[in-house]
Amino acid sequence: MQTPQQLSREAIEEFKTIYKAEFEVTLSDDEVQEIAVRLLRFFGILSQSDSR
Repeated sequence: MQTPQQLSREAIEEFKTIYKAEFEVTLSDDEVQEIAVRLLRFFGILSQSDSR
């Protein structure tokens, strides 16, 4: 799985909406970018270890 380096504007806004609904915290675009890319990398690692 290739992890994107940048999220689309649509993905950033969707992540902000979900995060706000779950945690009642509003994130900046930079915070979303950092958290989301880390999360995608984490799931990429999990999926690699699952296929071995």
